[in-house]
Amino acid sequence: MPKQGQFAKSSRLKQLNQFKVKQHSQQNVIDDEQFVDYVILRFNLTSKKRLEKNIQESNQRFLIEILGACQEQNLDLTATIPELLQKLNSRVPWQFYRQIIAGWEALQQFIRRELPGVPLKKQILVSGTLTKEDLTKMVAEELATKATAMTFLNHPVSKQIQEVTKSRLLQAVYQENKINWQQIATLFKPFPLTIDPQLDQGTKEWLMALEKD
Repeated sequence: MPKQGQFAKSSRLKQLNQFKVKQHSQQNVIDDEQFVDYVILRFNLTSKKRLEKNIQESNQRFLIEILGACQEQNLDLTATIPELLQKLNSRVPWQFYRQIIAGWEALQQFIRRELPGVPLKKQILVSGTLTKEDLTKMVAEELATKATAMTFLNHPVSKQIQEVTKSRLLQAVYQENKINWQQIATLFKPFPLTIDPQLDQGTKEWLMALEKD
């Protein structure tokens, strides 16, 4: 995950607030390098009352990943989100997915409302819509894929056996458009997350807190 510990520091937030006021008062466009800071500040300001603190934290980090996936001022959510879920699958515990599902409606609404209005030289165009049910199904499939890979990590089997196992796991944890998180917790209990030692301390602490949630 990108480093994000600076957003928790009051001095950094104060700096970002001053940056926002200055830019708006002068009616200037912002540099591309300021894009992520600008959007994350806006998300912090608008989501505090809508999302619980831990859910906000995970969705803020997910937003940073989404912003990094913008393709030349264009963001197609239907193409970007599945790719990101696959990319993050080995880097976050399963609790991360539970939290981004809980905050998805607020996050997607923010993205669609705010990104086109960011004062860049060229407007960002946002396309595609994912319902909470769409995201839930994608998450269930990714978790089933991850659990299957872990099950056969030291016991190579044929692709057919892997697919059958994944299908059975998916049926066990995902029914009627809902994920059985208790089943997920049981499934992943033998496989604790390995945290990358190169991550910043703030991200390490966030991941450890997630695993206890």
